[in-house]
Amino acid sequence: MPEANVSGNSPTVPTMLGTQCVGLSVSMGDSSVANEDAINELLKRGISHHEADEVVEARNIYVEILERDPQNHRALDLAGLLCMQCDELDAAADFFASAIELDPESGRYLCHAGTLELHQGNFERATELLLKAIENDPEISESFLSLALVYRAEKKIGDAIAVIESGLSHEPDNSRLLTWRGVLEVDREDLPSAAEFLHQAIDADHDNIEAMVTLGNVMVELDELDVAQRCYTSVKERIPEDIGTRCRLSVLLKRLGKRDEAVRELEEAFAEAPAESETFNEIALLFESLGQDDDAIVAAERAVALDAGNAASFKLLARLHEKAGNEEAAKEAKDRSSALS
Repeated sequence: MPEANVSGNSPTVPTMLGTQCVGLSVSMGDSSVANEDAINELLKRGISHHEADEVVEARNIYVEILERDPQNHRALDLAGLLCMQCDELDAAADFFASAIELDPESGRYLCHAGTLELHQGNFERATELLLKAIENDPEISESFLSLALVYRAEKKIGDAIAVIESGLSHEPDNSRLLTWRGVLEVDREDLPSAAEFLHQAIDADHDNIEAMVTLGNVMVELDELDVAQRCYTSVKERIPEDIGTRCRLSVLLKRLGKRDEAVRELEEAFAEAPAESETFNEIALLFESLGQDDDAIVAAERAVALDAGNAASFKLLARLHEKAGNEEAAKEAKDRSSALS
């Protein structure tokens, strides 16, 4: 991937085509004559498309801005975020590096570059960038969260908690920081404390899906099943396509003795799930992890029905039947898996 050149007269800037990034040669005149108002308007439009997950539209606008002004560090940073979203990490790194070269003290750009290093597993470099981001601009909550995730990945839970607490000292009602404060308590196996932070996160943002799902899981472990049901139901109402949560809700309804509701919920979830074998494999594994082996078999049977050529699906089905003591069904699935391998 060619690096973004911001100093020459005909720079090469990475741009996105679908989810692929390629070099785009941009011919340009004197960037100082660029219409600043027009570029600011383009930035607003690009951000609007970006926030709406309209990747192609956002990409086209960022490209247009960089054609007019290759040294526009805001557009470089936004293009980097879009590349990171599309999992084009090399291009994202080039964009962030160019943005930082133009504005080396920007806490925002340092935060994004550090977050990218986190995603790539470069924890030492991520720590360096994120500490500098926090030093330069402690009002950017994402820097605290990303640094906490670095420490969590390194199994430094105490350090991660300290970073989140530092972030909350600047923004006590930040719902994402509160959510991850709760997650870190889950890591420490202090579920009552986790629940407290997760409740605070939801109070701060009633649409925080991550906090709702996590709180539901915590409440299941604490045997507070009515609260867990409310959490999962809230997620279902907001994101009905979240099949994993709906499966958890079905399992929970069975535990509550609401068998008819559980069956109905499961049938609706299956009906609305994407007709893909791998989706039902994942559902089967979820059910198995929850101790619902019969439901896991139902999901695995759906997986092989959707794709009779998927050896992995038959292998999973065979293992589930073996676990349940269904020897004949297990042998049949195992033979199909072997034939396809």
